[in-house]
Parts: sequence; structure tokens; C-alpha cells
Amino acid sequence: MNILNVGYDSTNYYILADTRPKLLVDAGWPRSLGRLQNECKRYDIQLKDIPYMIVTHFHPDHAGLVQELKDLGMYLLIVDIQKPFIPELKKHMKPRDEYVEIDLRDNTVITLEQSRRFLAKLGVQGELIATPGHSDDSISLILDEGVAFTGDLTHPRLLIDPADPCHRSWDKLRSRHVKTVYGGHGPSWQLQ
Repeated sequence: MNILNVGYDSTNYYILADTRPKLLVDAGWPRSLGRLQNECKRYDIQLKDIPYMIVTHFHPDHAGLVQELKDLGMYLLIVDIQKPFIPELKKHMKPRDEYVEIDLRDNTVITLEQSRRFLAKLGVQGELIATPGHSDDSISLILDEGVAFTGDLTHPRLLIDPADPCHRSWDKLRSRHVKTVYGGHGPSWQLQ
């Protein structure tokens, strides 16, 4: 599986692809569709050719373009535990953001337990797991090859409070033999 970083403005967005694009992980800032399109062009990919997207959590820099991408024909795959958080995104937006609210009626909603089977249909070998800490709706995509996409889950070296739920999220990732982490910001790194 090729992992293509199509991020901008200090936030990473990833396309998983082999001979064709399979999945977009996270979906840009509001008003930045042109920027995402330009980043995809570097890999000779058009957004309309990506069938599905997932969002690691519903904050503006990770989900601001969701509805605009849906309007281009991409489907939003969400985990049922994320659904209540989608309307909250609008509360973080100002009129100048020109945010297009996410339609809740036409998404593909699955449970964590169903994720492996659904992703396999897309040609992606892995699963989605809940990784709360940065936000209660945070999920991570884990590929069977030992790669995880963690959104904004706080790096383990930056955790001070032993009661921080991020510790348990990192323990779950380690228990699934994650070795390489692709976060929402910064370069990829090796999990110890």
C-alpha cells in the first residue's frame, strides 16, 4: 500500500493507494479544496477518483472539507461512536471560514467491529480503533503491516499526567504491533 501525504498548512492528509486510490485519511481545512486538489495532482490523483474518506476526529483542520468532498462524489465512512460529534464541528466555525456543514443522512456508518471487513472490501487490510485522548471521537486506522494513522493523538513523550487517556490509546496501538505512526502533524515516526 502506498501512503501519499497530500497535506498542507502544517496538517497531514493521506491517500492510501495501490494501482488506484482507495481511501483518504482526514479531509482538510474549510475553504481549501483547491489546495487539496493541487497536492493530489502531484501524485496524478483526482479527488473524484478516491471512493472513501475517514476522519480521525471532527476538528476543523481534519474535517473542514468533508461535505465539499462528498459533493465531488467521495463517501464519508464514519464509526458509529463518531456520529454525535459531527454537528459539534459547526460550533468551531466562524462565517469567514465558509464551512459547508456535513450532511448526516448519506454517510456510511459502521461499528469498530465491522471496520476490518469494510476496509477489506476497499482493498485496505486493517482496522479502525477508538483512540480517545485528543478528543473523545478520535479514531486511528491501523494497517496490518504495522502502520497507524493517529490524527492528533498526543505523542507519548509529551504525556505528563499518568491518568491521561492517551496512555491507554497508545497501549492499544502497541498491542496491535504498530511500528510506524503517521500523525496529523509532523513527519512519521517509529513507535517504541
